[in-house]
Amino acid sequence: MPKDLKIVEYYDTYGSLLTEKQREAMEMYYFSDLSLTEIAEETGVTRQAAFNTIKNCEARLYELENAMKLLEKRNTAKKLLSSLKPMLKGSEEGEKLVEEIGELFN
Repeated sequence: MPKDLKIVEYYDTYGSLLTEKQREAMEMYYFSDLSLTEIAEETGVTRQAAFNTIKNCEARLYELENAMKLLEKRNTAKKLLSSLKPMLKGSEEGEKLVEEIGELFN
């Protein structure tokens, strides 16, 4: 199963909305790069159950982004801040404010 790295961004944004077991499976698959067989052995489920958990989590993360658009909004805000930064060059207060707002999105 090829890994969609967009899911990692979605996970960073919405992962806290998944159950503990779902987060564990996603982290093993995406961050520890374990195979489905390894995840199954580690969690005591079948390979098919591990596959289903990952697929269901991916679907849920896409569903959450489609509904809330938080990642899309964050990326748009970052682009707007990047555009604003040169306009405020020379304004120490303005540059500081842009930096502070940018930190909210990291």
